[in-house]
Amino acid sequence: MATYEVNSPMTGRVVEVPVSVGDQVSEADLLVVIESMKMENEVFSEIAGTVLEVRVEEDQNVSEEEVIFVISD
Repeated sequence: MATYEVNSPMTGRVVEVPVSVGDQVSEADLLVVIESMKMENEVFSEIAGTVLEVRVEEDQNVSEEEVIFVISD
């Protein structure tokens, strides 16, 4: 079993986290919405698997390239 780290593509504020630890996700499922420069940006899963770690919560600030999820395939 391999693990995949999902990094924040930008600096911003987390608006929505619709997944939890243990959830099964498919490729292209929404993982998080990040607001940056007054625009909401959606981050989607690039693989199908199980969410092992959720490292963010709503209203949290994140930095570009910060690891925000860990998913196993």
